[in-house]
Amino acid sequence: MSESKVESFIGGLFIGALVGFIVGILYAPQSGEETRKIIKEKGIEITEKAKEKGEELKETATQKVEEVKEKAKEILKKKGVEIQEEEIK
Repeated sequence: MSESKVESFIGGLFIGALVGFIVGILYAPQSGEETRKIIKEKGIEITEKAKEKGEELKETATQKVEEVKEKAKEILKKKGVEIQEEEIK
């Protein structure tokens, strides 16, 4: 599977789990206060996980950009085009 398909699958899996959790909580036989507390705790947990995933995706994107820059430099060098480091940022 390509990297984008894997990321899409993981994202879909995450959203499905979140929806399933919310539906389960709303239909669970608990008091409203308990339900709100659980939703709040899980909301914080999910937010933290989303931030972590965002950071991972940011790092991956940064790495890919650097790889593309290096490949572009190699191609330009093979073609005899001189570039300065400040030009590619």
